[in-house]
Amino acid sequence: MGYIHFFDDWQLISYINLVRKQGRAKYIPEATLEDELTEGTWNFPLVCWDRDKELYVGLYGGAVDFKDNHRVEVPEGIDKNLIPRTQILCYAESKDGVNWKRPDVRKYVSLDGPVHTHNQVFGFDQPVEGGPPFYDIYEQDASQRYKFLINLGAKGYRALAVSADGIKWQIKREYPFLKATDTPSAIFYNVEKGVYVLSVRRSCGDRRIFFMETEDWEHFSEPRLVMHPDTEDQPLIGLYGMPVVRYENIYIGLLWKIYCDPLSFALPNGPIDCELAYSYDGYVFNRTTHRPFIERNELGEHGGGCIYVGSMLVDSENTIRFYSGGSKAEHFQNQTLKDAALMLHTLRLDGFFYFATQAGKGRLRTKAMRITGDEIKINARSPFGGIRVQVIDEKGEVIPGYSFDESIPLYGDELFWQPIWKGGKTISGVKSNKRRQLDIEIVTGEIYAIRGDFEMLETLWEKD
Repeated sequence: MGYIHFFDDWQLISYINLVRKQGRAKYIPEATLEDELTEGTWNFPLVCWDRDKELYVGLYGGAVDFKDNHRVEVPEGIDKNLIPRTQILCYAESKDGVNWKRPDVRKYVSLDGPVHTHNQVFGFDQPVEGGPPFYDIYEQDASQRYKFLINLGAKGYRALAVSADGIKWQIKREYPFLKATDTPSAIFYNVEKGVYVLSVRRSCGDRRIFFMETEDWEHFSEPRLVMHPDTEDQPLIGLYGMPVVRYENIYIGLLWKIYCDPLSFALPNGPIDCELAYSYDGYVFNRTTHRPFIERNELGEHGGGCIYVGSMLVDSENTIRFYSGGSKAEHFQNQTLKDAALMLHTLRLDGFFYFATQAGKGRLRTKAMRITGDEIKINARSPFGGIRVQVIDEKGEVIPGYSFDESIPLYGDELFWQPIWKGGKTISGVKSNKRRQLDIEIVTGEIYAIRGDFEMLETLWEKD
């Protein structure tokens, strides 16, 4: 299955009178879940569609006191008003991912620490932090469907907790050789390499993105620097974390940026929002515009201080959903304010980046491909001007019967529009091992993606 996106021009040969635009995710306030135990520092949530339960499952962080917190020494250079706390994990579920319930799960859960609330599923009476958790669709062992990479603060190293249902958890492995750092600690699976990837920090306070890889959850690669602030960033920007989600045949990085106070003594803090990054192989990542993709809300609202985007999924209506831990205050600004909440933003399918006409007619042509099946689907809209497609052969000539003049235009808004030519011709009529290119004309419209039965050629000079 082929997929052409518009994060960049790599799969295009030319375009004219088109402007690349970044999509805007829409905040859905009615989906906000508040909990008095949440604090705007350690709430790195997961929301997933649990296939077994046929429900949306939400796992979010609460911040609670523990019996020895008065003995914890604050490191030199850190705000002396910092309140040492430990993280717990709370459970919620929903039929639609908008209206949430917090069921009483106490009879199912055995905790090593005290119970702070009826929907708590994980916690210790010692410093612990981690997340966002990971719902692992690639895991063959159903008892490890949910994974949670944590720092055991009292021991100073990392551990992996697992669960079949997000409710009953156990520590699967402890890693004395993996030094604990501050969170976040996200997980994703790299399909191309067949490895799990941990998106972590190399050391506490090092606000850059590092990856570690493991095939067996026993042996790990050394931390590898993936992303570093650059000259296009505002001064003192920190890259706080980056959960990664596979989408079609690429990887989307949800890059958290923290805007720092230049008057801080050692570790500066400030607001956090989310920028987009992407990768073709899950190994090398590219940043996009250096502008926020999911922006902070108005001051005083949830998400007005920080937005920690922990999850991305496509729902049954082909809408992309982003779930975040949103706080009213800035990072570590006011720990007495119970200000964090689970938040939802939505986006059109493929709507990360798209091409829009500047005025009138635009046009783009793909690089060479092989048409391997019967379907090409285009995500586009043009309510008034229309969109047409023609097919180019290996000599750069229009294939007879597949010209713009013979293309039946799209007038409207379609996620999966399949071009048809006069006489009922479809793309299956040009299926071949020979080089083909799609030439698309857009009048007063937008195009978001192309997917279907094709393979992009690896070189422009590949033989037939």
